[in-house]
Amino acid sequence: MLWSPASLAFNLDVDKLTVYSGPEGSYFGYSLDFYIPDARTASVLVGAPKANTSQPDIVEGGAVYYCPWPADRSSQCKQIPFDTTNNRKIRVNGTKEPIEFKSNQWFGATVRAHKGKVVACAPLYHWRTLKPNPAKDPVGTCYVAIQNFSAYAEHSPCRNSNADPEGQGYCQAGFSLDFYKNGDLIVGGPGSFYWQGQVITVSVADIIANYSFKDILRKLAAEKQTDVAPASYDDSYLGYSVTAGEFTGDSQQELVAGIPRGAQNFGYVSIINSTDMTFIQNFTGEQMASYFGYTVVVSDVNNDGVAKISTLQSTVLDSFSMDDILVGAPLFMEREFESNPREVGQVYLYLQVSALLFHDPQVLTGTEMFGRFGSSVAHLGDLNQDGYNDIAIGVPFGGKDQRGKVLIYNGNPKGLHSKPSQVLQGIWGSQTIPSGFGFSLRGDADIDKNDYPDLLVGAFGKGKVAVYRARPVVTVDAQLLLHPMIINLENKTCQIPEFPTPVACFSVRVCASIAGQSISNTIALMAEVQLDFLKQKGAIKRTLFLHNHQSHVTFPFVMEQQKSLRCRDFMVYLRDETEFRDKLSPINISLNYSLDDSTFKDGLEVKPILNHYRDTVVTEQAHILVDCGEDNLCVPDLKLSARPDKHQIIIGDENHLMLIINARNDGEGAYEAELFVLIPEEADYVGIERNSKTRS
Repeated sequence: MLWSPASLAFNLDVDKLTVYSGPEGSYFGYSLDFYIPDARTASVLVGAPKANTSQPDIVEGGAVYYCPWPADRSSQCKQIPFDTTNNRKIRVNGTKEPIEFKSNQWFGATVRAHKGKVVACAPLYHWRTLKPNPAKDPVGTCYVAIQNFSAYAEHSPCRNSNADPEGQGYCQAGFSLDFYKNGDLIVGGPGSFYWQGQVITVSVADIIANYSFKDILRKLAAEKQTDVAPASYDDSYLGYSVTAGEFTGDSQQELVAGIPRGAQNFGYVSIINSTDMTFIQNFTGEQMASYFGYTVVVSDVNNDGVAKISTLQSTVLDSFSMDDILVGAPLFMEREFESNPREVGQVYLYLQVSALLFHDPQVLTGTEMFGRFGSSVAHLGDLNQDGYNDIAIGVPFGGKDQRGKVLIYNGNPKGLHSKPSQVLQGIWGSQTIPSGFGFSLRGDADIDKNDYPDLLVGAFGKGKVAVYRARPVVTVDAQLLLHPMIINLENKTCQIPEFPTPVACFSVRVCASIAGQSISNTIALMAEVQLDFLKQKGAIKRTLFLHNHQSHVTFPFVMEQQKSLRCRDFMVYLRDETEFRDKLSPINISLNYSLDDSTFKDGLEVKPILNHYRDTVVTEQAHILVDCGEDNLCVPDLKLSARPDKHQIIIGDENHLMLIINARNDGEGAYEAELFVLIPEEADYVGIERNSKTRS
């Protein structure tokens, strides 16, 4: 069996977890990312938006923690000092009053890293405008860290002197956050313009250049923003989620933004031109209030690489990445019965066929009511190194006792497998709020440098972050070779010392080769070969191994990666014909193999695992030669006639009634043919007589 839902487990190691913990009640794990400034080092960044800091007079301002890898007791997570200051103040009527409010600002609700640059945001940061009727508006703010956290700069794109709900006053900049591949920043602000929302892009270099903490209303010339739309777009939440990908064939990435309350609350996702911030294409949800666009992720799932396109001006072919789009709708309701809808959540995968042309979506549906399937989706990279990118989907309020869980879906040429290859179960309970295991996910980074990407899973309700590392995948190509495959019982060529006469026999060769990324040079398998394994329990085995007179053999099989093929040979003999009747059914032979875990050393490294999509059982058949032509396949043509020795019998008569039955076969051999006769309950059965002389 390739896999079964009862034993879901592939190559994320659930035994050698690394777990980071933060202050209780800080929502440690609400957001997270890998921090990999160079090819040699890696660590983990964790947002805790309700954490207390050392900032004077600030309550639960939020923080981002740096968690070193590999983790040990001496290397605890430490707060990154993005901002150590109090609220800035101005003099009003002779007294100093704050113009910003950092308490409960949810700093660390989003955090992203890109090649040594780190950005973290506080979407509920409030700003007091300087206009005649000042108001506290949640404009949001973000901080950038560079040079290994030695330099910091703030960027609050919606902070201005005229903030109000009609403008950018309720922007909540930094509610969503991502990077272009060139390192430019994408900031989502779903509250701008009466909650129409907007998306803002800016260069990190521009944020850093000439930055001054005192320049509180600083505007960047190269910053780009989506503009206000007609009032019909109010309450749409553009920028609730953001990311970037390539969709137009010009090798320049486009914006992708979730708008979960747009399109009359059906929700939609837009592809936006990064140069002029115009909207190019939309994907619309199928159900009102499902929150389609709650999360959006870009990944080349089916690994169609680059597509070639031609132009009218030239025969030269251009190429571009074929990114695909995944959209989460965690409030989707499955309507099994109209009167009893079940909120299960869905994730939609749009495969790109060519520039701005997509297949109809592949839809994955959750199974647990109120589990919030699809509230987090992560691009994992090629987790099992089969050539296709894989995806993680969070179900933060599902699983046992609502502890949450994460489902791993492997990619293939047509998209995603419809069933998960692995289910990561939440391991922490919480007395106050659900642990939220899987609320935040981050993949596509190799933290332990074994050439396989790893996965971060946050459980903010418990203040935990788990690092799941991918195990190297061993693909075994195993074969069973039988010679001969048709055994002539008259050809007795094997002499067994304790047997007086030779017996018929044949050879079984077991061959295997291994392949896999970053596996050790030597892999030990435990192999078992069984003879006649489909025979009924208790039935005599027609074949036995010559060396042990048993119907099975178990042996270690040490494979060396540099060797293309390794084989072992066994001789099998058939019992004497007088010991069994069945010559017609095939002799089924099976090879079952598994990894010998005892050969792997304990330590920090994760152990390899067999390929989940390769069957670990190989079967072959041998046949006993029978008198049935060149194909050795018997096709009988049985004919039957029956007559009683008298035509009338009286109930209660003690005389016997004999039923004479004649059978013949006009076709090929009919081995082990049987005759069944049903007699009335009133009759007493006496016996049967065979006339073997006339049998044909």
